[in-house]
Amino acid sequence: MAIKISFITTVFNEEKNVRPLFESLLNQTKLPDEIIVVDAKSTDNTVNALKELGKKFGKVKFSLHSKKGNRSVGRNFAISKAVGNIIVATDAGCSLDKKWLERIVLPFVDPKIDVVAGFYRPVTHNVFEKCLACYTCVMSDRVTDTFLPSSRSVAFRKSAWKKVGGYPENLDTCEDLVFARTLKNADYVFKVQKNAIVYWPQRNNILEAGK
Repeated sequence: MAIKISFITTVFNEEKNVRPLFESLLNQTKLPDEIIVVDAKSTDNTVNALKELGKKFGKVKFSLHSKKGNRSVGRNFAISKAVGNIIVATDAGCSLDKKWLERIVLPFVDPKIDVVAGFYRPVTHNVFEKCLACYTCVMSDRVTDTFLPSSRSVAFRKSAWKKVGGYPENLDTCEDLVFARTLKNADYVFKVQKNAIVYWPQRNNILEAGK
């Protein structure tokens, strides 16, 4: 079966964060077949910013949906609309290495691979952010074949998502790790792709970190 790639992400009041993400997606060495964004009823200028960014993708289908709910609700809704058999996901606020998409989907040429765990690196500008990254991120030298992906850098077969019932919509935090563990427990085959890198800015103070 030919690989068709659906890129998904969710947003909520992300007008300051969507541009770095989608400009880095636009600059990828490989583009997805479609882009699906689910907005959780933003009250700022997120939707207008996305509409303008979407025009830059030319022949790549760019669809924007409105669906109130947490990230699991948004991701499940996006995937339900996807035509691709491979789903790739990241989060608003992040930016992508220019070869992220190319590298994260490469293992799927092997039909035995079901899930690809990409990697993510912290972006820090001060001492607090550097300290915070020690708790929020996994250092590259600690990544092994048992590494469970975050949904800021992951790819999986849509059929696997459907089989396990999707992301757990009852969870507002750690939902992506629970989803990954569910896939692992269902004996789906994982591949760790450390060179498929997403850059993740850290919260810049303790008040922001607590949100």
